[in-house]
Amino acid sequence: MSTVKNTFVGLCIAVTLLLVSSTTVQAQVVAGSGDVAGYVGYFHMKLPTNSAIYGATGGYNVTPYITGLGEYGYAPVSSGIHVQIYGGGARFNLMPNKKLVPYGIFTGGGNRIAGGGGGDNGYYISVGGGASCYLSKNWGVRPEFRYLRNDFTEGGSSISLNDLVVTGGVFYQWGGKGKKK
Repeated sequence: MSTVKNTFVGLCIAVTLLLVSSTTVQAQVVAGSGDVAGYVGYFHMKLPTNSAIYGATGGYNVTPYITGLGEYGYAPVSSGIHVQIYGGGARFNLMPNKKLVPYGIFTGGGNRIAGGGGGDNGYYISVGGGASCYLSKNWGVRPEFRYLRNDFTEGGSSISLNDLVVTGGVFYQWGGKGKKK
């Protein structure tokens, strides 16, 4: 699985560098705009196996610097076992007037690990960062890295997992108050 992870991370870096060096578009992080994104990535877990992760996010740019988020992620850990996360948080855009907008992210919410006819619920928190790379007025790509803390309750016992998540996604952004470049 490390070959898959290294290939994915290398591909994300190469695509980001290519896009940043070849576009002349300015960022559209405008107050009142919204965005939706789909992503795929690598989920490094403290379980017997690592996994791919798939998901979607939706955001509302309260200001050019702060975006409120909702998110859902699904990781098929092994045959019959999967992890789901669902929650919200905030993305803090560091340089919203550039074509490459680095950001920090903080999210949290509920989670569920299920398989073998049963499942356990819990919560998660995550912290990380990434960059919104604008390809046009409304479209872009978003590589991201996060530390994810999962806590589950199983049979009265608490289980805590410290996980790493590396994803790459495509986003579409619309609307906003003010003049877009």
